[in-house]
Amino acid sequence: MSPRRASSEEKNNRYNVRVLDRAINILLTLADGKPRTLQEVSDAISLSPSTTFRLLATLSCYKFVQKDALGRYSLGLTCLELARAYYESNDLRKVALPELEALRDEVKETVHLAILEGTEVVYLEKLPGLHAIGLMGSRVGGRAPAYCTGLGKVLLAHLKAEEIEDFLRKQPLAPFTEKTITNPETLKCELEQIRKMGYALDRGEHEAEVRCVAVPIFDMHGAVVAAISISGPAGRMEPLDANLGLIERACQAARAISEKLGFRPRA
Repeated sequence: MSPRRASSEEKNNRYNVRVLDRAINILLTLADGKPRTLQEVSDAISLSPSTTFRLLATLSCYKFVQKDALGRYSLGLTCLELARAYYESNDLRKVALPELEALRDEVKETVHLAILEGTEVVYLEKLPGLHAIGLMGSRVGGRAPAYCTGLGKVLLAHLKAEEIEDFLRKQPLAPFTEKTITNPETLKCELEQIRKMGYALDRGEHEAEVRCVAVPIFDMHGAVVAAISISGPAGRMEPLDANLGLIERACQAARAISEKLGFRPRA
């Protein structure tokens, strides 16, 4: 996925400081892990090379970026330190982690914790499965489109109707695989079904060979604040709809995390 970009509302905020906007855009550009030359960074943020160089020099002083022997820029150690600080201080992750570890150890498949931000899910935790799975694109801190992932669909399903409509206006439903839902009305029907079932299934909609069961996490006010998932290869997860034991185990883990956050389901 491409790095996050500021929304038009964020860019037009009258309190924004232009030089900080530019520096942050450099960091977001480098967030995909691909080293870039000065010219490539300059092109990506639509600034002159001289202005971009000054910004990179300042960021380098504080080790937000670093330059390799080929003159290419990438994120520096300070970014890692900030990421670690956030990672260790995130209460949601700390509350969820024991349940995630127990779930992963029992089902032996990859387990995720994610939140919804804009039109994407952001992975707060990933515990790799105990079986080989091959290539899976998710990573801690990474993003994925919400409309074609189990985590994203279960989070979208608990938005208000007007929020879902707003999402569909902003997000083109581009196909990633032949299973991706690309019709807005079909997606809305799917979200309604997910709301009723209490869980979402990803049948290879984002990554063709990956299957997923996702369940929402509720806070003490009954609001959905995150979701967890069990992911694995089609060969082990199918038939997904009939894998009731796996679905129930995911639901149990989600309920346990929700209860730790103070959620009490209505009778």
